[in-house]
Amino acid sequence: MAKVKILIVEDELIVAEDMREMLESLGYEISGVTGELQEAKRLLAATKPDIAMVDITLGKQQDGLNFAQHILESINIPFVFCTSHADRGTVDKAKLLHPHGYLVKPFEQRDLFSAIEVALSNFSFSRNADDPVQEADNENLIVKDSLFIKEGHLYVKVKLEDILWLSPDGNYTTINEENGKRHLVRMPLKDFHNQMPQDKFFRTHRSYVVNIDKVDAINNHNVFIEKQEIPLGKSFRDDLLAKLKKMN
Repeated sequence: MAKVKILIVEDELIVAEDMREMLESLGYEISGVTGELQEAKRLLAATKPDIAMVDITLGKQQDGLNFAQHILESINIPFVFCTSHADRGTVDKAKLLHPHGYLVKPFEQRDLFSAIEVALSNFSFSRNADDPVQEADNENLIVKDSLFIKEGHLYVKVKLEDILWLSPDGNYTTINEENGKRHLVRMPLKDFHNQMPQDKFFRTHRSYVVNIDKVDAINNHNVFIEKQEIPLGKSFRDDLLAKLKKMN
């Protein structure tokens, strides 16, 4: 399972290294650390982080605001502003960019953890504003091309493209990944399926949902994914064949 990747944009070396150590000890992966605007843009494109921690003031300028604007215009990931300045003018400028969190230095590890968890949740909620109940009722988030599952104290990342199929386990859902990996989600299959991209995850049976990109073969009664036979209900077969034809 992949870790949540975080880009640190901070020009105070000691603060940046403290952030790195605290975040890594929490279980996050650091995709890069820089205090320079152009390098931050390069790292954003090269490492494709899941979230960015951005110092508003880089050097003598408020280049962190420029970088946040660049995030919004490029890959659009959640970002948290980190700053020593909590004056009204700075806060008002930051609010215009709608950050997903705002941390005032100095901060502790628990502050970082809370800011990241809230930022991921806020970002996912804003992406699903048409169905606000969807994110309020569970702990699982979809950000970009990944599913973030709450396990213990941390969100962990599962790429949607790595999911083979979903199956029920009582009131839980089992995510079956490539290489035999499995994850248990505290949500019934029907509700969990409703959160997933409907153009990619298709119900083949009342107890199975498949990633149609992973389907190797199909007959009258089964779908085959990596030699696994998955039941195909009669009422779902025609719709599945129609979807597969559209993909070709």
